[in-house]
Amino acid sequence: MNDRRSFFKGLAAFASGVVTAKVASYTPKKEEPKEQLMVSSTITLKHGDEEYHPLVVKKTDADGMIYEQPKTPFHITGVTPKIRKANV
Repeated sequence: MNDRRSFFKGLAAFASGVVTAKVASYTPKKEEPKEQLMVSSTITLKHGDEEYHPLVVKKTDADGMIYEQPKTPFHITGVTPKIRKANV
C-alpha cells in the first residue's frame, strides 16, 4: 500500500513539473531595456586614416569617476573614469 502511494506521489510530482515547464515556455520573457543610441555628427575621432563617431548614451548612476586616496598631504589625487558596457 505504501509503495503504491509513493509511486503515485512521484508520478504526480513529475506530471506537475512537466506542466509547469510547459506553462513557463509560453510566458514571454522580459527583455532588458535597451539604451537609446545617438551619434554626434560634430565630434569625430581619427584612428589611422579612418574617422569614427563616438557613441552617446544617457548617463546612469554606474557612470562616474574613481578617486584615488591621497597617500600624503602633498599627494595629488588621481582620477580614473569608470568604463561600463552599453546595453546594446
